[in-house]
Amino acid sequence: MDKSILDNEDTSSVEPSKHEIDHSITVKTKQINVLSLPKKITLSESESEKEKECPPLGEHPLDDEWLALSQDWQSQPYEKTDIQALLKQTKKRTLLAKSLLALDVIATIGTFIVLFVGLYQGDWSTATLAFLAFGGITSVVFVYYEIKIRLRIWQQCCDSPDKAVANAIAGVESSIKYIKLIKLSCWLCLLAANSYLYAMIEESGKSPWPAFITMNTIVLVMWLLTHWFHKKRNKELSQLGVI
Repeated sequence: MDKSILDNEDTSSVEPSKHEIDHSITVKTKQINVLSLPKKITLSESESEKEKECPPLGEHPLDDEWLALSQDWQSQPYEKTDIQALLKQTKKRTLLAKSLLALDVIATIGTFIVLFVGLYQGDWSTATLAFLAFGGITSVVFVYYEIKIRLRIWQQCCDSPDKAVANAIAGVESSIKYIKLIKLSCWLCLLAANSYLYAMIEESGKSPWPAFITMNTIVLVMWLLTHWFHKKRNKELSQLGVI
């Protein structure tokens, strides 16, 4: 009896451990490849990547050469240089116009002086005296209109850079009017010179061709020269945006 009880106790003490061992669960771990998992991209990460790929306007990276060229272009004083050149050109033409006016006044006075000398001496031909009188009167009318043309621009002309373009346009228009006056005078001079030559040739009886060719060539060259200036001034006026 005692042995069986001991046997039963030993058996009961051993059996629970065996039972626990039999019912234990063995978990086998499996390695997971992290790279095979789908990558989750948040909104902030996608926006940051877009900002890196497409930087904001005005912040595009420039290489050194392009940056140097852009800085050099911005540093060029185009407007200032053009205005200063325009002012300088207007001053130069104003000085030239005043010089031409002074020469025309001197030529007019000289024509009347020669006429008075011929009248005083009394032995000059009638054709010569008539030619000098016609030239003096024509010269007075020419100088009158020349002063009228020039004074209009000289009174409003100033050195202000704000009015540089307006003064340049007015100066070119004044020059064109003066050129037209010269071209008209060429036709009057041609008529008067040929009439004078015809009268002198009749008095002297010499061949008219050398003097005729010389006088008409001089007048023609004068007219062509003024016509060239006329076309040049019209081109300058179109460049200033008037025509």
